[in-house]
Amino acid sequence: MNTPTPDDNDAMRDALQRDAARVPEPPFDATLHQAAMRRIRALADPAGRTSRFLLLPALATAAAVLAVAALVFLGRPHSSPKNEVAAELIPHPAAPRASLLAYRTAAGEGDEALLAVLDRDARDLLPASSPVFNTTLR
Repeated sequence: MNTPTPDDNDAMRDALQRDAARVPEPPFDATLHQAAMRRIRALADPAGRTSRFLLLPALATAAAVLAVAALVFLGRPHSSPKNEVAAELIPHPAAPRASLLAYRTAAGEGDEALLAVLDRDARDLLPASSPVFNTTLR
């Protein structure tokens, strides 16, 4: 027969057990128990986690498709019925303004070509009420 060896922590263990015995046990709450069990089962269920993770990419894809569709729809020029009287009143410029592609092409040709395109657009767009508008950017 073995005699247990005394442990230095025996006194502390006994004191903690006495204190724990004095704490009143709360009444059993069935809803809390059921909620905790559902949560534990959901964490342990790999099928539940997999279906949740499969849903996220599907939602992200749907959101991306909707965003692209909205951009396409909003970026499309809307056609309106032709008003021939209003069309006659709107002056048509001789040279259309440059696009981003025209600016990139001009910048690729050099600073002089880009400044010439910018000067032309500035003359077309800005009012000629001041001599500042008549000077070139060079």
